Amino acid sequence: MNLLIAMVALTITRDPMTILPREVPAHEVPIAQAIFGEDNVEVHGPVEGQRVELDITQEPDRLKAKYGEEAVAAAYGVNYKAAISKACKENGIEAAGAPVDLADMTKAQLLEHAAAVGVTVDPAATKAKIIEAIEAAGAPA
Repeated sequence: MNLLIAMVALTITRDPMTILPREVPAHEVPIAQAIFGEDNVEVHGPVEGQRVELDITQEPDRLKAKYGEEAVAAAYGVNYKAAISKACKENGIEAAGAPVDLADMTKAQLLEHAAAVGVTVDPAATKAKIIEAIEAAGAPA
């Protein structure tokens, strides 16, 4: 199952002279914190308009290959495969290439989806009005 995952900007302080800027999928932040320490990872927030498409069924193996099983388990526990899948779903905004159930989306997800499909909506609008605007525009769900 492929999801579009929001990217976040962060900096990792390795030592006083080495501060590394990074952009990672949101669910990688706990792993960076497990490796470098929570005090050494500063999250600056979402990277506007940046998303990465990931197959969440393969994501635990990708993270294990990238960071090592110990780091992934330290961040997500011994049952990290289920925890990573849950984190991806929480940070995912839509299934890539598959229909999206607009009613199941949060208002923030609906606003992101509307922007992604080129529909302009008032950010103060209700979920129902946002869904109505997306559907009225004939935008893909």
